[in-house]
Amino acid sequence: MFQFDSSPALIVVDMQNGFCHKDGSFARLGIPTDPRTIVPRINELLSEFRATGLPVYFLKTGYKADYSDRRGRDRHDRLEQFQGLLRGSWDADILEELTPEAADNVINKTRNSCFFRTSLETTLRERGVDHVVLTGVGTDVCVETTARDAYQLDFAVTTISDAT
Repeated sequence: MFQFDSSPALIVVDMQNGFCHKDGSFARLGIPTDPRTIVPRINELLSEFRATGLPVYFLKTGYKADYSDRRGRDRHDRLEQFQGLLRGSWDADILEELTPEAADNVINKTRNSCFFRTSLETTLRERGVDHVVLTGVGTDVCVETTARDAYQLDFAVTTISDAT
């Protein structure tokens, strides 16, 4: 287990069927995603954080049925044609191998950053969290954007290289 001189939380970013499953919308769009190498490491981290009572947050992308909460420049693309990442759909669900437990927090997002228009910052601050440990997919997009925003919000940031 990591040793922290802080109060950390584990943030699992976009580990959902639409991004990671062979039948998900990103695979159907021809965007290669294969999380098999990072799922075991994320599960190890989940076990470690849960065993020590440290908070776990799953952030997942999910849109309204009409996609009105999607970024305007992204509208009317093939993702919408496939009806991908709709809230409540299989595509928007967390991978079965990483199913959140009752004590875990699941927060929906509609942008790359886990902090943009979500309750994440408020929830972390209420719990006294001052350090975020990031895992998940979209390392160069959603994970990186979240890391930068967390830093700008004065959180310590650790990105787990073998879990992104």
